[in-house]
Amino acid sequence: MGFPNLGNMGEMIKMALEMQGQLKKVKEELAREMFEATNNGVTFKINGDLEIKEVKIDAKMVDPNNIGRLEKAVFEAARNAIKSAKDGAARKMKGITGGMGLPPGLM
Repeated sequence: MGFPNLGNMGEMIKMALEMQGQLKKVKEELAREMFEATNNGVTFKINGDLEIKEVKIDAKMVDPNNIGRLEKAVFEAARNAIKSAKDGAARKMKGITGGMGLPPGLM
């Protein structure tokens, strides 16, 4: 009594392990990659792990009478930098997974 499909299962496991190795490599590359976004004189730089690495605020933005504008610019720049990093990660992951549509964090 044999299991005729075990050969295919072994190949699938081998492919999954290879993909896992490739995903680990891409994750390491993303951690070193920097993403940047600027909004109204506020610049955020983050890495692929979504860690904020640098914030720059143009001196012209520091107006005590207009704190709301500065807060909005900081918020928008941070949001855009995170989106840029997520988009970059998605592009790299799609190359490995072949567009299989795996949910984030699966690997």
